[in-house]
Amino acid sequence: MERKQLLIKKLTILSIPEKSAKTVTFHPQRNLITGENDVGKSSIIKSIYHSLGADVHFDGVWEKADAISLLTFSYSNKNYMMLRSRDHFGLFDENGHLIQSFNSIVKGLSPHFAKLFNNKLKLKQSQTNQRIPVSPAIQFLPFYIDQDKSWTKPWDSFEGLGVFSGFKRDLINFVTGIRPNEYFLLSEKIDQLSAKLTILKNESGVLKSARSAVEKHIPKSFFDIDIKAFKKDIDQLLVKLEVLKNKENEYRKNLVKQKNKEVFVDNEIALVSKSIRAINKDYEHSLNELDGEITCPTCNATYENSMVSRFALLEDVDTCRSLLSDYLEDKKKISKEVAKLENQLNLQVAKVREITSLLNEKKGKVRLKDLIQNESSKQVKEIFNRSQSNYRAQIFEIEEEKSVFESDRSKLNNKERKDLIVSRFNALIDQFLIKLNVHTLNSGGFSDIPLSVKSQGSDTPRALLAYYYAILFTSKEFTSLPIFPLVIDSPNQQDQDAVNRNKIINFIFRNTPSEYQLILGTVDLHGFDYDGHTISPMTKLGLLDRDEFKESYNKISPLLDSLQASLVSDS
Repeated sequence: MERKQLLIKKLTILSIPEKSAKTVTFHPQRNLITGENDVGKSSIIKSIYHSLGADVHFDGVWEKADAISLLTFSYSNKNYMMLRSRDHFGLFDENGHLIQSFNSIVKGLSPHFAKLFNNKLKLKQSQTNQRIPVSPAIQFLPFYIDQDKSWTKPWDSFEGLGVFSGFKRDLINFVTGIRPNEYFLLSEKIDQLSAKLTILKNESGVLKSARSAVEKHIPKSFFDIDIKAFKKDIDQLLVKLEVLKNKENEYRKNLVKQKNKEVFVDNEIALVSKSIRAINKDYEHSLNELDGEITCPTCNATYENSMVSRFALLEDVDTCRSLLSDYLEDKKKISKEVAKLENQLNLQVAKVREITSLLNEKKGKVRLKDLIQNESSKQVKEIFNRSQSNYRAQIFEIEEEKSVFESDRSKLNNKERKDLIVSRFNALIDQFLIKLNVHTLNSGGFSDIPLSVKSQGSDTPRALLAYYYAILFTSKEFTSLPIFPLVIDSPNQQDQDAVNRNKIINFIFRNTPSEYQLILGTVDLHGFDYDGHTISPMTKLGLLDRDEFKESYNKISPLLDSLQASLVSDS
């Protein structure tokens, strides 16, 4: 099966506060990003993944720039653009038409990319223990070796990986082909059925305990109610009911406050959005009317039509866009608080309803005390029997369904295939360790693909490089997963000597499969002869360039307007 490929084509980074920008183009095969330290090599690399929703660690200087990034890429021979402004994302087609906007990575971007890349891997979320689609960070993790963590500890290149618990084994098995897409689909279904079984068995156990308790206190002929005990129960329930109602009122007051805030922010969003449209209309009108004075088509006022006036309009629209981003962030926070308060209020109302029901039930028992006879006892037992029988039937049905899925999954957990893949991995890593001059480690015949490899001193980065490439080649040989770019940042780690520095660079260029796009960031090539596409940032502590601002701004600002308009509409 032909594997689909993702290619990075162009990256534009724009800082409106600093009035500077940078555009970098990439070759579909080999790319070298080189230059002295602190000229922005890693910032270019990190911005690629940042644009795609795989969060990386930026320093404070970079975050202060409040950069907006636009990444042009192709997937399966179709061109896309991804715009990121803070935590808002817009996916556009090659003509600049918005395909979809996202204001959440976990709930929005992750499912969309999982569908686009046909990635069925779902991992357990740490907080809920429920399986959810993998994040962009998990999808790109096997193909990114960053300068900060990857040369000492694998599978840790991105921020926020802790959202998934114990993901490394599942990811390795998935990316090497030990367990295919279908395995994880079945695992998700099995987990869902297991959760249902747990609930049903717990409810059945509660019912069984309730039946035992009731039967102990119900004489054969009628219910015997202790009036004193009953009065004590009623008093306790009334006190509890008053506390719950007070809490309910408190939640209602807080909810009203947040709703009022939400209305205010919605009004502000509408006003700022209207201002942006009005200013853009004035600016377009000023470009079409070249006389000394023009009449505003919006308010009929007369203004001098000069370059200074037009720049003032652009400054105004930028201020409005920044303000709109702030309001959208406020809207997002308020919406979360409203949802939280509504959930708390609903729970509180349910508790009040439950206590009220108990009160009514207890009062009803007093009224029915003398009327409940032997038949009542029989009916109660009958109800318990029917309920218990219903639980048994549901549990049996779900266990049968779960057993079928487990049987299907076990067929995909093929030991012979796993042994073949692990054996191939062992052969590859031993071969690559020799090429990289690592003598403090050999596979020793791993019985499973390890989560990491351990070596000593300056051998460690080279041993990890051999490990990453063994994973890459194993995936290439045993899966039909999409081909993502292989990105390697700063491979010269832990004071490699001249011979080993050359071996590292030589290994990367000569052993990266031709179908993989390579993006390598390094200070120099340590004697390796390379004449391919080179990106050479030059300015110390200043990747972005004021000379590139205008062109980048004109490209990005209409896309940003489309994204913000979509987010306003969704909110």
